[in-house]
Amino acid sequence: SMTFTPAKIIDSPQAGIHKNLEKTLRKYSASVYKKPIAKHTQDTFKQAYDCWKQSDFESVFLDSACGTAESTRFLAQQNPNTLVIGLDQSAKRLSHSDNNYLPNNCLVLRCDCTDFWRLAEEANWHFAYHSLYYPNPYPKPDDLQKRWHGHPAFSSLLAISERFELRTNWKIYAEEFDFALQVLGKGERGVVQYKTEEPITAFERKYLKSGHELWRVHSQ
Repeated sequence: SMTFTPAKIIDSPQAGIHKNLEKTLRKYSASVYKKPIAKHTQDTFKQAYDCWKQSDFESVFLDSACGTAESTRFLAQQNPNTLVIGLDQSAKRLSHSDNNYLPNNCLVLRCDCTDFWRLAEEANWHFAYHSLYYPNPYPKPDDLQKRWHGHPAFSSLLAISERFELRTNWKIYAEEFDFALQVLGKGERGVVQYKTEEPITAFERKYLKSGHELWRVHSQ
């Protein structure tokens, strides 16, 4: 049997919210993000959008950075009248054998999440729910712009859904995410501890087994 290696506790020189977060948020919200979007991403987006338009589903959920798409499949099974779209940039993770047979209301796509959000905003596509489960925390202070709330596409994330849930095992990440919502006038959601007996992602399972505290920011 494989031996279990506990996940390391996130180690960062940051003791609280990044000192440049507010400045970064204000800079990005005052400018237009112009990075070109690759054609293959545009094609992938169109495929997803057309699939939704031609379907009879009542609503759409987005599961960003879904890894092996375990959470995507779980959400699809829980919400049979909803199209659930999982996005991840790793072909290796998405080619997991569990994805050989997907529920008919489940779509799993390889793409850059931030570009997908921007295209969705442009197309005025709104999601009933957006899950952001265990993003890479990028704990080095120099990596702030790689965190979802420090990224230039954060405004697109906020534009495409009123309802979202972030889960993380790094409390500061959740606090920063919540702070970013306040700075951009989206109100305070609050950071709450998250407990579950039934983990729905590989990271969630590993962190729980490793004894980590889990945190979430959840819009009602």
